[in-house]
Amino acid sequence: MIGTIDKYELPRAAFDNYCEARIFDLYDDPMPSRNDLEGYCGETASAIIQLAGFILDRDAAQAQTETTGHAGVAQAVTGLLRLMPIHRRRGQLYVPADMLQAVGVTREVFLAGEDKAATGRVISIMLAFAREHLAIFEKNKSQLPKSLAPAFLPLALVPAYLRAIERLGTEAVEKVADISAIRKQWLMFRASF
Repeated sequence: MIGTIDKYELPRAAFDNYCEARIFDLYDDPMPSRNDLEGYCGETASAIIQLAGFILDRDAAQAQTETTGHAGVAQAVTGLLRLMPIHRRRGQLYVPADMLQAVGVTREVFLAGEDKAATGRVISIMLAFAREHLAIFEKNKSQLPKSLAPAFLPLALVPAYLRAIERLGTEAVEKVADISAIRKQWLMFRASF
């Protein structure tokens, strides 16, 4: 990894920030707010997209930081929704406290998983959050230069994953939402042209 950082003159601070943000994954501390979750997503998923962009076309990537930020949040929140069953079993919750409060659910009630209506409200607000950032990315993606397209290719799966989560409904906290391997390949193939 150090060789790649040096070869492409990638900012070391981005790697430090990534590792610092990932410390959150090791504990079951609550995510305080929506802004904190956006920051976490920015330092993790958005940073990876940005670094890939730097390797592909540094100047173009630097001009697309806002689009990259929204793409990373959409991708990361979708991933967090998909992994809710695993996180819940560990006692972890990435849903921000202010968003839980907005839908009238406590951390304890959600983690217990006995109130299906509460679970549904939490899933709905997180789906809306992911879709909000995805919509901003989709609106801006036509302005992305072709040179950066490979960095954003994983975003092709996000809408399908969000639909799969929505179809599961409250079962999304019991089963990891997935799509078939052939569907993944098809979506990635279509997005690459």
